[in-house]
Amino acid sequence: MKKCLTVLCALFLALSMTACSSSFEPSVTSLYVKKDGKLTYAVVESFEKEYYSLSEFQSMIDREVESCNSSYSEPAISVERLEVENGTLYLLLNFENADAYSRYNEEYCFVGTISDALSSGQSFNILFKDADYKECTTADATGKKDNQVLILQDEGIVELEKPVKYVSNNVEIISEHMVEVMPIEEQDEYAYIIY
Repeated sequence: MKKCLTVLCALFLALSMTACSSSFEPSVTSLYVKKDGKLTYAVVESFEKEYYSLSEFQSMIDREVESCNSSYSEPAISVERLEVENGTLYLLLNFENADAYSRYNEEYCFVGTISDALSSGQSFNILFKDADYKECTTADATGKKDNQVLILQDEGIVELEKPVKYVSNNVEIISEHMVEVMPIEEQDEYAYIIY
C-alpha cells in the first residue's frame, strides 16, 4: 500500500466516508475481505484530469502488479477496475491472499483462523469488544479457534463479507460488516478483526 498510497497522496484528494453493507461497492478507499480469504483493495479518490494522466497512473499500477506477480508461480494480484467516472478515480485490486496483499502494500496483513494466527506467533494480547461494543477478554474473543481473523497494521475502512464478531480496542465498528481501523503508531501494535 505504501508504494501506491504515497503516489496517491500526492495526486488525489480524499473523499468523505459513506457506508455500504454486504455487496462491495466502495464509495471510499477501503479493503474488502471475502469469506474465502481473498481481498479486494479499493482506491476511491478525486481525480483532476487537467493535472493528472490516467494512462500514466495505469502504467504505474500495471508495473507494480507485474513486479509483485513475478514472485508467484501464478498471478496473485489483478486489476479489476481502473477508471475515472464523474471526476472520481476507481481502482480495484484483487489479491488471492493476505501474503500478496502484504507484499504489494508493504504492510502486515494476516487472514486465517485464530488457531493459524496463534501458530504464527500472534498473541492477541490486547483488549477486545464484541459486536455490541461490550468489553470482553482475550479468552472470550479467541475461544472459538476456527473463527476467522484479519490482522492489520494499517488504518482505514475494512468491509467483510461475514459479520464482525469481535474487534480489538483500536478498531471502531461501523456496521455489522464494516469497521474502521484507527491510526496505529506503535511498531508492534496490530488491529484484530474476528469474524
